[in-house]
Amino acid sequence: MQHLAASIDYLLYALVALTFAVIIYKGAILYAPGLAGMKAPASADKADIDEHVETLENGMALLAVMASAAPFVGLAGTVLHIMQALSRLSSAAIDITLISGPIATALNSTLVGLCAAVPALVAYNLMQRRIQVLHNRLLRAANEEAR
Repeated sequence: MQHLAASIDYLLYALVALTFAVIIYKGAILYAPGLAGMKAPASADKADIDEHVETLENGMALLAVMASAAPFVGLAGTVLHIMQALSRLSSAAIDITLISGPIATALNSTLVGLCAAVPALVAYNLMQRRIQVLHNRLLRAANEEAR
């Protein structure tokens, strides 16, 4: 059980690193200086614009999955570390020092899971909004070109 709990901890740290890597990567794409003033090509139709927006949405599903899964991975680590603490308690005389370390580690698992989930959720929502704004701008520009 101790190895499984340690594996969950490593998974959590990897999840935090991956979350921030995706946020930085997608942020660099969506908030690039040239993208804000982007205009629709003269011959752009709705299908071309939708295809461009789909390209902008690449990676967003991964961010959504990380935002929703990270708290559960953190919870799994918490449960495993609490189980370790309780097994130590049952196999020894009652001594608070035997369980204080594993309980602190358990709470750390929850915190690390939240450290991945909260930024992922905030970034996902901000980036989805950015994609929608860009999509609307492209549609308006295409409509103006068509007039």
